[in-house]
Amino acid sequence: MPKTFVFYFINTVFNLIFYIVTSYGATDHHIIQWADNRHLHSQLDLISGRLQKEVKPGQWKDANKVELIGVELSDFPGEYTIHAHKVKSGCLFNVPGTGLVFSLDSNNKRFKRIDNTFFRGFNFHSFSFVRKDTLYSIGGEGFWNTNSTLIHFDLKHQEWEKIYLKNKGPVALEWNFGGFSKSNDTFYALGGYEEFKDNSFNQKQLYSLDLTTHQWQELGYINTKPFTNQITKAKTWLGDFILYVDGEKPNVFLLDPQSNRILLYEGPNNQLKQGSNEITREGDKIFIYRKESRGVTIDSLTVKELFRDSKEVGKLYIKKIEFPWLQVISSAFLLSVLIALYFFLRMKKYKRKYLWFKKSERIEELPEPLFKVLKHFQMNGRETLLTTNQMNELLGIKSNSFETTRQQRSRDIKAINDFFQVHHNIADAIIRGNSMTDKRQTIYCMDEKAFRIISKMNFESK
Repeated sequence: MPKTFVFYFINTVFNLIFYIVTSYGATDHHIIQWADNRHLHSQLDLISGRLQKEVKPGQWKDANKVELIGVELSDFPGEYTIHAHKVKSGCLFNVPGTGLVFSLDSNNKRFKRIDNTFFRGFNFHSFSFVRKDTLYSIGGEGFWNTNSTLIHFDLKHQEWEKIYLKNKGPVALEWNFGGFSKSNDTFYALGGYEEFKDNSFNQKQLYSLDLTTHQWQELGYINTKPFTNQITKAKTWLGDFILYVDGEKPNVFLLDPQSNRILLYEGPNNQLKQGSNEITREGDKIFIYRKESRGVTIDSLTVKELFRDSKEVGKLYIKKIEFPWLQVISSAFLLSVLIALYFFLRMKKYKRKYLWFKKSERIEELPEPLFKVLKHFQMNGRETLLTTNQMNELLGIKSNSFETTRQQRSRDIKAINDFFQVHHNIADAIIRGNSMTDKRQTIYCMDEKAFRIISKMNFESK
């Protein structure tokens, strides 16, 4: 079966399912609800325009009827969440996965669609937040794929625009595990599942995106020791940290990415442990909106109290250790230079210390007595043997003192050997040994390699 036919077949089936689902949404999902400034709620009927507000927890009162402009329920998916955001002009609402953006003016008189979006379906379960009075969305899933794409809504052109980042970030973001921190203009998120794998903590990493520089940073692997393996749904971003409910007890954790800490809450407020409660923050205060059989109530506590009654139980993430190739290569190069310099200086010192004829580079520059010894070997052949007296005569040593004669002869022979060692890598050009006929008599001969070198030299120029 051709690939193009399979593609169009799958696409047709997907469109049919999407049509059925959105048609269902047009008739059964027409009430949207959000928290307002008092941490009570407002709700709007997208068919009638009826707006209601909570005057007390669980007690609703009709407000002004809202004019609906550009609201088509068929544009909403069958299952959707709507995100409400406070801006200077009132409220903005977006529906992840659709690109839909609505505005509700501060006088609550008009609920209007303000986007011209056509492309949709790629960012279900995305994060959305307001930065500098601009609506942003990042990450999500759709069309059998996941992403960490950052977009913002351009009010002037009424379109979502992609923001190109300077480096590559995570392939996907774990749904609702993170958020935007206004205090340092940074978005934090846990790397999510790729191609719809499980939602366990196993080998997941925490990332940060600097929204000033548009650069991702890989902070490290999430510390899984305090938690059960599966990521729970009870997680709420509260401005700078995540309130996370986990375990059978259950336990309430504060996950602070800025200071890289996990804190366990041990305070008296048991309502924080109820993952079904709605928890919000305004300024330095945390509000807990809970529904019970006896009604709806709101509890509150300050952020300071929350952290005061918590103890640190570990690091939030463990920094990834990368092998420092650049540092290793640089160090190895520096070490090689130092070793080469060391041996160079040793050689210079060796020359100054042992070669009494100083910096002779050519054999013609050797002192006259040494030159005579080499010339004698060249003229008489490799088999030439010199007795101690013959060597003294060639070297021009005249002394009545046996010890003085021995020292000067040793010094001159060492000078010849040092010359060949330095320039030709021959350790002993002049070899000292005992006579075969009389072991008491010392004789001197020339090394074969050294002889081959001097045999090719011109000694007449001296």
